[in-house]
Amino acid sequence: MKKVLVVCGNGIASSSIMLAGLKDYLDEQGVKADLDKASLMDCTDDTFNSKDLIVSSTKLNRPGVKTPVIVGSALLTGIGEDEVLKQIKDELTK
Repeated sequence: MKKVLVVCGNGIASSSIMLAGLKDYLDEQGVKADLDKASLMDCTDDTFNSKDLIVSSTKLNRPGVKTPVIVGSALLTGIGEDEVLKQIKDELTK
């Protein structure tokens, strides 16, 4: 099972909203993933690199992070949400 880390500035509100929407979508699509959330500030490069995918509320500027990152702010705004969800599903089903 692939491991996904959903992150935002404080690891509370935005990441919780994104995680809930992502969980619902993946369940509907029959895609199994281990979802977790965290604060951007609390994560080390090792934390990020221990996951298969990172969904972040903002662009992640961490050169040491080798894990694919998808900016998931559309999961908060609804604008472009379908495209972001498809990117996430495509990454998880590779």
